[in-house]
Amino acid sequence: MDKKILRNDIILISALAIASGAGLTTVLLTRKTDNLVANVYLQTELIETIDLSKKEDKYYTVQGLHTEVKIHTVDGAIAIVESGCPHKDCIYTGYVSQTNRPIICAYNGISIVITSTQEGGADIVI
Repeated sequence: MDKKILRNDIILISALAIASGAGLTTVLLTRKTDNLVANVYLQTELIETIDLSKKEDKYYTVQGLHTEVKIHTVDGAIAIVESGCPHKDCIYTGYVSQTNRPIICAYNGISIVITSTQEGGADIVI
């Protein structure tokens, strides 16, 4: 009886691994990486739009609710590199170049949302 349970467990784990791999492959192959822009919001107001498709190495400074926030773009990715917030979670997020990963500095009310300008894209809206 133990061998049957072990065999069924192996079959179940293998099926789950195959399904997970297929799902991950689908997500990675269908994500958008062209024509990306980063919209920088102060609470709900759009304060800056940065074209990430230019792949520039550039710094931007925006005024948050409490302190200035320094943003860096490089190779089509964007990050908050300096902020006066106490926990620095926005800085620890690192560089983002995907439409499904916003960067948020709750203390300063700053959010950065990457969207695609390609047609047919599903974008994150705040």
